[in-house]
Amino acid sequence: MSGADRVRWLQLLSLHRSFRDFECQISIDDKPFWLRICATPIVDEEGIQSGYSCLAEDIGKELRQNSRLMRFRAAMDTSLDMIYLVDRETLQFLDVNDTACINTGWSREEIFARGPDRVLNLDKDELIARYDRLIYEGDSSRLERQWTTPDGRDIVVEVYSRATRIEDRWVIIGVGRDITSRKQVEMRNLRLQNLFSALSLTNEAILRARSENVLFQDACDAVITSGLFTIAAVRVPDENGWFQPVAVAGAHAPDPTKIRVNIDKNNPKGQGISGEAWRSGKASISNDFQHDPRLKPWWQEAIELNIGSGAAFPLYRRKQKAGMMLFFSSEPWAFDDQTQSILQSMADNLSFALDSFAAEEEQTRAQAAIKASEENLRSLVHLTSDFFWEFDAELRFTRYDGRIVGEANEAAIKGAIGTHLWDNPGVSASEEEWKQFMETLAKRAPFREFEFAFTNLEGRLYYFSMSGEPVFDEQGEFTGYRGISRDISSKKIAAKRIEHLATHDPLTGLPNRNMFSELLQQQINNARRYPDQAFAILFIDLDRFKTVNDNFGHHMGDALLRDIGERISRPLRSSDIVARLGGDEFVVLLHKIKDRHRARKVAGWILERLSTPIYLKQHEFLISASIGVSIFGEDAHDEETLMKHADTAMYAAKEAGRNNVCCYSSDLHHHAQEQASLALALRHALQREELEVYYQPKVELKTGRVTGVEALLRWHHPELGQVSPERFIPIAEDNGLILPISDWVLETGLQQLRDWDEMGLPALNIAVNLSARQFSDPNLARNVVSKLRQYEIDAHRLELELTESMVVQDPAHAISVMRSIQESGARLALDDFGTGFSSLGQLRHYPIDTLKIDRTFVQELAEDKQDQAISRAIIAMGKTLGLTVVAEGVENEVQVTFLKQHHCDQIQGYHISRPVPQGRFIAWYRQQLTKR
Repeated sequence: MSGADRVRWLQLLSLHRSFRDFECQISIDDKPFWLRICATPIVDEEGIQSGYSCLAEDIGKELRQNSRLMRFRAAMDTSLDMIYLVDRETLQFLDVNDTACINTGWSREEIFARGPDRVLNLDKDELIARYDRLIYEGDSSRLERQWTTPDGRDIVVEVYSRATRIEDRWVIIGVGRDITSRKQVEMRNLRLQNLFSALSLTNEAILRARSENVLFQDACDAVITSGLFTIAAVRVPDENGWFQPVAVAGAHAPDPTKIRVNIDKNNPKGQGISGEAWRSGKASISNDFQHDPRLKPWWQEAIELNIGSGAAFPLYRRKQKAGMMLFFSSEPWAFDDQTQSILQSMADNLSFALDSFAAEEEQTRAQAAIKASEENLRSLVHLTSDFFWEFDAELRFTRYDGRIVGEANEAAIKGAIGTHLWDNPGVSASEEEWKQFMETLAKRAPFREFEFAFTNLEGRLYYFSMSGEPVFDEQGEFTGYRGISRDISSKKIAAKRIEHLATHDPLTGLPNRNMFSELLQQQINNARRYPDQAFAILFIDLDRFKTVNDNFGHHMGDALLRDIGERISRPLRSSDIVARLGGDEFVVLLHKIKDRHRARKVAGWILERLSTPIYLKQHEFLISASIGVSIFGEDAHDEETLMKHADTAMYAAKEAGRNNVCCYSSDLHHHAQEQASLALALRHALQREELEVYYQPKVELKTGRVTGVEALLRWHHPELGQVSPERFIPIAEDNGLILPISDWVLETGLQQLRDWDEMGLPALNIAVNLSARQFSDPNLARNVVSKLRQYEIDAHRLELELTESMVVQDPAHAISVMRSIQESGARLALDDFGTGFSSLGQLRHYPIDTLKIDRTFVQELAEDKQDQAISRAIIAMGKTLGLTVVAEGVENEVQVTFLKQHHCDQIQGYHISRPVPQGRFIAWYRQQLTKR
């Protein structure tokens, strides 16, 4: 037991009195045990004490559980995923973590008020059916929903849910993560594919078309099929300069004669993008159509047709402007640089086609016209990225024209003539793709965008897309195929790059959370089929890594994370998987490791690698980690539970002192459930009147007069009994209950003060502790004034206590809040002084009235010279600044004597009175008044 407890215990023994709730540590067979001891004297018939009757309770597990419960709640709120708990019976939220509030933009109160059906944007009947299915099937489910946050952002959320029993009721536990970025990447990739598809369809239309008008209409239709534009049109100017429509496509395409556009810059109808593009000979873009001053004459039509952006590209025939191709989208800013580049290629190809048609018109004979068309087509192919090819009736190449770069590629083309595509060395495609391609050829049917890879003799890899149509002679006999192919290497490489960015951490290059989830699910499916494929999960969290970012900046932190990712990977096999989940969290999947001993051994290797100093920019860093282990098949059989158990074990490793490895066990799971249950019970404690305010008096040393009391919160749980504030206060701070509880304590204390005044007792002051969340409330001072007026209490009789940690986080803001409180007339006390980061020199900057010496410096005053020196310095500085100095935790006369000698103003502690309910305090106070 502590020194102070031992002194008090010896005093009670010397007085032959009973004692209770003394906590001490003993050793049995060199194994430590924590005990709580109660005892009563044994007295014989003659009144002589012969010993004590004792009862000892092992409280080791209780102490460990208390610590774990606090850490579990902290882990829930520091999770990067959104976590929520829903009562199936009431369909109301029981709890949500901070990440859910941050990502949705709603406070906890707003989320609770909305309920899960409105938050998830689901019909209540659908929600009930979904939850009942989770309960009945006992499995987890996945759901994607789109939300609009209060600030107008559209986000996509992926939610995994599972049902579990807590305190004889079903609770739905949901874990959500924001996948908006992934969806945006997918949409960009899809948009790029659609644009290339539209370009390919346009080129196919060039091959098929027999007139300009048909070509223009096919091109407009191809643009609309991409799904990226709402209207596509081709217009040509008449002799008076008015653009006349020759082709239009789109579900919302307007009456072609309704919209008037001219080429003359002096005509109001000539100021738009069509007139500008015609005059400049270059594309003209408006990415904000309905607000572009150039387009004011057409704003009303833009509103009616829902046009958000538009683009105009000139078409040329024989280097002379021949018309205008127009694209319109319902979305503003639809025409980025890449989109403009692809549409410009489309306009260029159409211009080449117009050249071809112009050549045809000059021929007087059909054969001459066909020949001229082929020459123009060959010219078109050479000037674009497309190739023109022909097969004979045996499906062998007879022709392959296009702009070919490099001797190795030219040699490959020459060697391809007279052979089948699939027989050429270096050509490859998947087995399924070859099968479908061959079946199409056998049917003599057209095909579109058959993709294959080609590696030339220099080892360079290309990707091509091929489209073709069958050719029949006048008798209907099949004579072969002809078509176009395109080099899509850049498109494929871009797609692979986009896919890599979507599935890998850009900082370390390791798989990200989404990719690891997919790999883990594959491994789970494999292990379910083949038991020898069982595996272990290592959840790795770097210890105190935040201090690196705080002290050296995020650039240094990023460099460390890259080095750490490499170090974690080095001792592992190629079959193992390392991923970065985000922040300072990594995860490892150990393939074919299914016993804890081997998993711990590998984790030990990782810790050993991390223990070696890292040197960056003349700085030395010592990094440690905490690792949690869970085994598939033993600890869990699904992804969510397996990861959750590894995470729970990791936090247990941190509780054990960090730089440690801990394997999951059912005890850890039970501890986590207890923590969650306590959090739920606390949510109802205020409504069920389980909370009570105790009062501990403060006494003036010089006169012995009782000057006031400190209001202290206690929780009487109907099943657990008295719950220590050290257990439930951190939970209340984590889940936001600290605000209503703190308000209730303040109101109860002021009400009690008024009741004592009405009883005619001498006026007392009251001290109430402020929580960190209260202190950050911008309406704190206004609320305090309102409650003082409500209970008719003079402001100077209220003292609000705040801790050092509230002040040092943002001193400038803290001082501003403290001054606003002092202006209301209330007093301020700095509690637990000396345990944080403040120095005595900083005290003069804080607008406080009272300085409280922490009990850790008071307990050893009789023996510890350092505590004596610190206490003397705090008292002296407080006196110099004109502050009232109060010593906490005073428990014996030796401490009282020391504090009195050094002119401490007031004391409080067990030496005066324990914190007691108001009825017992009144009885004690009246007894003190009679002594005086």
